[in-house]
Amino acid sequence: MTSRNQRLRVAIVGCGPRGLAVLERLLVRLRRRPGGQEVVIWALDPVEHGSGQVWRSDQPEWYATNATAAELTAQSLDSPGTPRSFAEWAGHDADSARQTYPSRAKYGRYLRETFARLCASAPPGVRVFPLTGTATALRRVDGQLHLTVDNGHPDLVVDKVVLATGHSGLEPDDEELRLMNHGRYIRGGMAATMPLDDIEPDSTVAIRGLGLTFYDVTRALSVGRGGRFVRLAGELRYVPSGLEPRMVAGSRSGLPFLARAELTEPAELAPRPVILTEDKLAELRAAAADRRGSAKLDFAAEVEPLVRAELEYAYYRCIVRQRHGDEAAAAFSLDALADFDLDDVPPFDVGKLAAPFADQGFGGPDEFRSRLLGVLREDVARASAGSTIDPVKAALEVMRSLRPAMPDVVDFDGLLPDSQRDFLTRWAPMSFLLSAGPPVAHVEQLAALIEAGVVDVVGPDARFSAGDSGLFVTESPAVAGSRRLADVLLDARAPGADLRRDTNPLLRQLLADGMISEHVNADPATGRRFASGGLAVTRSPFHVVDARGVPDRDIHAIGVVTQNTRWFTQVGTGRPGQDSPFRRDADAIAGAVLAGEVRSWPIPA
Repeated sequence: MTSRNQRLRVAIVGCGPRGLAVLERLLVRLRRRPGGQEVVIWALDPVEHGSGQVWRSDQPEWYATNATAAELTAQSLDSPGTPRSFAEWAGHDADSARQTYPSRAKYGRYLRETFARLCASAPPGVRVFPLTGTATALRRVDGQLHLTVDNGHPDLVVDKVVLATGHSGLEPDDEELRLMNHGRYIRGGMAATMPLDDIEPDSTVAIRGLGLTFYDVTRALSVGRGGRFVRLAGELRYVPSGLEPRMVAGSRSGLPFLARAELTEPAELAPRPVILTEDKLAELRAAAADRRGSAKLDFAAEVEPLVRAELEYAYYRCIVRQRHGDEAAAAFSLDALADFDLDDVPPFDVGKLAAPFADQGFGGPDEFRSRLLGVLREDVARASAGSTIDPVKAALEVMRSLRPAMPDVVDFDGLLPDSQRDFLTRWAPMSFLLSAGPPVAHVEQLAALIEAGVVDVVGPDARFSAGDSGLFVTESPAVAGSRRLADVLLDARAPGADLRRDTNPLLRQLLADGMISEHVNADPATGRRFASGGLAVTRSPFHVVDARGVPDRDIHAIGVVTQNTRWFTQVGTGRPGQDSPFRRDADAIAGAVLAGEVRSWPIPA
């Protein structure tokens, strides 16, 4: 039997943290609404509901988050039920929560349980159906959206779709195809999904990139192979198991991601800029419009000096507090720098911090290794002191905390086309290297692995190429005698956004059919263009934009898939007890979905 009633059908495609947030906001809003409207929500994920691929609960425990337990939550203040935050769920008190970087698997278990609690708390008339599978197509048939899934389930006929597809792979480019045809080449992605178990002990693996995936790989191939760290006379040492491969790594800078400072007080979500203020940005845009005929900004010339000034302010203010106390720090300003007797303080140079080996030559690997270990040990000492004590880490924590302010600068063509490219290829990687790094313990462990000879870094401006007989070559032109041969080449760089190379079958179909389009930043004053690789969406509530440039009122997109149209969409959590852009984005989509036209469809009895 069927009856006819007001019924809204929603599909959330991808139910990791972003899709979970949209589901939560839908249920919160539906709980407030009067009855009478039937709502069916299909929650689709190919891996695990709530955790998705990145946080899947069956991955090894040595893969850790780079946020503390105190900073993680999947529920809003007005969400029903407890525990709301990860720290509550895991039983942390305030101090341990600030000092603990949980495993991704444990956070994934929290997300999975949060999904189950939300489904169980759905208000009357609302049904949530979890569906495991990959969406492969979305088409309009007789005015209705038909979503095809690869698990044999009949097509879902829905009114609204939210694309929260998360991370996916890219088709190999020409260089990758050459490397794949040459020898054992492991493409970029998440370490948990790489075939690391296939790397034999005593083989040599070259690792391209020194970011968070590099740390994951080194941990998987050391502690994941049975090795262990011990502390002897205050120094951390690595005790090999004998099952480790030799690892030789490199990057443009030659510097692994630096450690995040220990938190001695709750981290702020939103910055309180003293220089990069909303009023100052509005002033810059007005001046740009008058001067160039466009309000788009030049990041390097107009915004970056303000960001650098923010970092300098935090750096010097920390020193003033150490020397003169809280009252002096409260009165401090860069304009009054000369009043605080800081002539002996070295200047803060963010560029030098990010590239400490630039324009230097080294007589051999031992000389570079010694220099690198010195930098890493200094970073460990600074991070261990914390951002309220160490002025460098105080500045870099401000760089991290400024992330929520940057979308106002960057998102939706806020920069000139060439400037957006510069921001994405120069400034953003530098800011991640300095302020988005791993826990301090992981940097200390890396130093121990280098000392033990298990890991080596070839030097700055590292080169990776195909050698003879299926081997690979890596070397640094700045380090004499650094050339090394490797049996395996592993790409540990984070894949960039490139919609036209994305391997997600749903995105490929939507793009081919013209239902979505690539974001292109165009300057009307000059005609300059930059195809960013991101999925084109409108401003909030983030409707996708089709090939004609027309927003689709029934399809929204959120998260990684919109990267480069928006900035730093990889974040997958809100902050306990605080509002956040993460939560606001999800709530805006939920509000738009529920405010849309509701049709009359048969409802199964």
